Amino acid sequence: MKHLRRRGYVFATILLAVATAPAQHAPAGKTATPLPSAAVLKQRVLANLKRSEAEQERYVCNVSSENDITNKDGALKDRRTKQYELFFVHGQEIDEVTGKNGKPLDAGQRKKEMARVEKQIKKDSDMQYVARQQAAEAKQLDTLLRMLHFTNGHRIEVNGRSTLAYDLTGDPDVHPHGTDETFLHAMNGTILVDEETGELVDLNARLDHDVRIGGGLLANLHKGLWIHVHQKRYPDGVWLPDRVEGNGDARAAIFFHPYFRFSQTMDGCALTTVTTSQGPTRQ
Repeated sequence: MKHLRRRGYVFATILLAVATAPAQHAPAGKTATPLPSAAVLKQRVLANLKRSEAEQERYVCNVSSENDITNKDGALKDRRTKQYELFFVHGQEIDEVTGKNGKPLDAGQRKKEMARVEKQIKKDSDMQYVARQQAAEAKQLDTLLRMLHFTNGHRIEVNGRSTLAYDLTGDPDVHPHGTDETFLHAMNGTILVDEETGELVDLNARLDHDVRIGGGLLANLHKGLWIHVHQKRYPDGVWLPDRVEGNGDARAAIFFHPYFRFSQTMDGCALTTVTTSQGPTRQ
């Protein structure tokens, strides 16, 4: 996953898939409140996503990413790191790189990066562009929702909040096409969703078998490939992903990716204001 944020494509897909899962009830003889219906949970998901887009623009977050190439036994062969500030404009994520491989950007790199970020801010301030992005994400959601199947729904408590827990697998009645669909359809794991807001709390998924796409010419995804996403709730109700990590072995098209592991962590967020000309300014 390239960025911590891209929930229009990844997180919202998962949340809306949960919203379309059949409502499940307590076992016979127990009086627990039934889980929310698909319609109710879907309304919460959409309402919270819309509300959080505006609230997230109040934050700028420090993010660290680490990408390792390893041998098959997990020994490190190469490591690349990046530090950047993450903020939002009209719900679109903008990442401003501040350092690479433990070193801050030099003057020339900073100037180039500032120009790139300013250009991206202006693009994300164009509501027609934003509408096109949202339409593309909605189309992706419609496609990917068909891949997901949720079972064993029940309530647990996480940090004092009612949380819905599901086991997830690819829908056995659906035949995926393309890399994205095939990857998602082949995953097995668990997902936790905040009941009040519909926000993703935790996703932990792993490939349980090798996946060959296009006879192996387009991609090979190997058994054991693992992804973990965790979100944190801030006191004002804003949810932001604080960790994305994974490891595995994969090859896509003509590019071979040996054994790898990656992690992206949110090191802290501060209240800020965002302008199209200046970018984030901490309060």
